[in-house]
Amino acid sequence: MKFTLEQTGGTYSLHSYSDGTIIIRPPNAAPEDDEGLLRLEKSCLLSPEHLIDDWPPQQMAELTTEHLQALKGLKAEVLLLGSGKAMRFPSTEQLAALVRLGIGYEVMDTAAACRTYNVLVSEGRKVAAALFP
Repeated sequence: MKFTLEQTGGTYSLHSYSDGTIIIRPPNAAPEDDEGLLRLEKSCLLSPEHLIDDWPPQQMAELTTEHLQALKGLKAEVLLLGSGKAMRFPSTEQLAALVRLGIGYEVMDTAAACRTYNVLVSEGRKVAAALFP
């Protein structure tokens, strides 16, 4: 499903999510350039300025507090945690690690996280998304 009208201009946006594939439009890619889209079938960390497409955990159960340390460099105020096709909550230890980092969070399935990410980016919010396919 395609999410929203994309406002390109130097930021990563989420083009669509379907069947475990996260499709990202890189910064400054023309809206009509579908060949330049990035298709990920693995987890990633995303912010308007950064994409970490080699993020190690591939499902919520593999997420550790060490994996969350990668968020420090993204300077996000809120993290959207997309747990995959179904909504799954991380452990209390993982949530406590986010609190220690000073990052607010919302847990939702990945499709909802993708939609919410684009809205928050369009509002100029300091957002990051941790997405599991």
